[in-house]
Amino acid sequence: MKKGRVVIAFLLVLLTASFIPVHCLEIEELRKGRVLFVHAVSPGDGFSIGYKHSVELCSVWDYYRIDETFRIVLYETTFPSCNTGLPVAPSENETFHHDGDSFRISNMNRIIPSISLWVNQEYDNTIMIGSETSKLYSLAGNTLLGVAIKKEAVVRFVLMKARILLQ
Repeated sequence: MKKGRVVIAFLLVLLTASFIPVHCLEIEELRKGRVLFVHAVSPGDGFSIGYKHSVELCSVWDYYRIDETFRIVLYETTFPSCNTGLPVAPSENETFHHDGDSFRISNMNRIIPSISLWVNQEYDNTIMIGSETSKLYSLAGNTLLGVAIKKEAVVRFVLMKARILLQ
């Protein structure tokens, strides 16, 4: 009798958890529709994506935060020169800084629905979330990746995370 109640309680908890939403940063291999990475996020969380510029062969870093409605907001970009293909001037309300060895455009408030990024080991595509750094090409090789904020049920999030860890 007691064992039956425990099973019923467990099933009720599982059913309830299937309706609790969690917002997560998902990285997907777009051509195959395969989720490669998930990370729970909250408003105010941030991440950055770096890459080697294909023409100037210098490091560029874009800095993002998650706003109160779980949108990706580009708020700053840093780069070491203002040559071919790199920013040379800020847009309205943005600030351009020269900090000795690098340039920075800050006070950006660009809403980015999702990020499509061609990843190649040659361009050292990197993502930083908190103190964790990952080479994006290590997720699926040289391919097209999508970065987006998704709303998932807790159960689905845990299952995706487990599937990724077991690969």
